[in-house]
Order: sequence, then C-alpha cells, then structure tokens
Amino acid sequence: MYVDELKGAWLDYWVGRAEGDSNLKMPLESAPDRKYSSDAALAKPIIDRQRIYIGSICDAELGNQSIACIGETDGRHLPLSADCFCLGDTDLEAAMRCYVYRTYGPDVA
Repeated sequence: MYVDELKGAWLDYWVGRAEGDSNLKMPLESAPDRKYSSDAALAKPIIDRQRIYIGSICDAELGNQSIACIGETDGRHLPLSADCFCLGDTDLEAAMRCYVYRTYGPDVA
C-alpha cells in the first residue's frame, strides 16, 4: 500500500509501528488504541521530534490540502530542502504520512 493512500486506522497502525509499538494488530482485527492521525496530543510530540513542517496548498485538481515535509529550514520555519513531502486532508494526516514515509519509504507492506 502506498503511504500517500494511508488513512484512518491504517495510517494510525503504521505510525504505531514506526513508534515501536509491538502490540499492534492489523486494523481489520481491531481499531488502533492510538489515533495519531486525529489526536493532536499524540501527533504533536512526533511532529516536534521529527521537525515536520506543515502548510496548506490549494490545487485545481486536489482542492485544499495540507502538506507536510521534513528537512532543513532557514530558521524561520520555512523549508530549504526536504527529505519528503506528503499531502493529506488534514494537517495531522499529512504529518503522519510524512513520518511513515520517512520511516518506511513510499510504500508499506
């Protein structure tokens, strides 16, 4: 599955794996206890630790989207270069996709 297609329980599952949670079950078996993609209290420490920068874009095809990237900044929190960019319907979704992408690459199995 491509990281840019992860949503909801599947995204939360892969974030949990990236965080080292060894007690996770696949989302089809049960919903994850930790909802990183919708709970700012869980996502914020990851965003801060990974230095994930979040913005928004408006595209004719995609509409309004959040965009997240990890990389160097100019000191004013504007990215100079980025290891990855990910889009999402919300800031947390984009940021957590970016984290999973950086951890596992563009697809997960």
